[in-house]
Amino acid sequence: MVSVLITAFKEEKTIAKCINSIANRAYSGMPEDFEILLACPDDETFNAASAEIDSLEIHDKFTFLRDPGKGKPTALNMLMDKAQGDIWILTDGDVYFGENAVQNLIERFQDSKVTLVTGRPISADKKDTMMSYFGHLLSDAAHHKRTVDLTEQPAGKSLAFVKKRSFFPVSGYIYAIRKTDIRFPEDTLVDDAFISYAVHNAGGKIEYAPHAVAYVKYPTNLSDYFKQKKRSTGGYIQLWQYNIVKQETKTRSFFRELEYFWFPITYAKNIKEFFWSLLLYPIRLWLWLQIYWERKIIKKDFVKTWVRIESTK
Repeated sequence: MVSVLITAFKEEKTIAKCINSIANRAYSGMPEDFEILLACPDDETFNAASAEIDSLEIHDKFTFLRDPGKGKPTALNMLMDKAQGDIWILTDGDVYFGENAVQNLIERFQDSKVTLVTGRPISADKKDTMMSYFGHLLSDAAHHKRTVDLTEQPAGKSLAFVKKRSFFPVSGYIYAIRKTDIRFPEDTLVDDAFISYAVHNAGGKIEYAPHAVAYVKYPTNLSDYFKQKKRSTGGYIQLWQYNIVKQETKTRSFFRELEYFWFPITYAKNIKEFFWSLLLYPIRLWLWLQIYWERKIIKKDFVKTWVRIESTK
């Protein structure tokens, strides 16, 4: 059985599309034996999800858990404790999968050595503003890095700049894992990275399925961009507190990011995009300065760091 674990909060506008892109077996490649588990704290999201479940006539495959509002890690732990499947697919209620995404994920588990498989987030936005351009650029940079580290066929002219390593974290937007006893600390800022390190340290094999696509809406303004990235990028600093990061598996730092100094320039396809690429450098520098200040100096706590990013909904 395949269990789909969805966490959501005030995502009544997107949850139906999320569920349909997974439960529509002709579209997703989902096997017949599956279940969908949803954790959310609000009635609006639950009602929208229930309406879609009614439309698909899969009531017997749907389980709802009331999220107590203590954060995504707590919601994930609840779902994992309830899941019945041998393979778990984890995602969020504000994204939707591309065609055959489920099939492309689960077929990797035919290799008995594979423990964890990540798909590929792609921006659902048009590339017509600076912020939407950043969404495409950064998601494609992550795709490039996963291709280098997790496959035998690195893409592009990468190895002159980017050192190949044997590890890179999965994306929380779309990944699958064999049934596991791993659970998340309640204050985890980057649950996807935490589980990646936990699996890697236990000797598990992580693979990349680039054709398993999840479409994601990225921040549309700089304020939300900084909020999101301070949580996701800065959360990697928090992982050192759990003693699961090793020097050879360190993946996020200002100096590690410099390996991709070339990427924004070569990514641009016209003068406007080239100008936006140039602006990304001071923006990322300012981001890292904020991360250092909040995580190292004032030691900002979990509750204040985990904020809702409205423009991505």
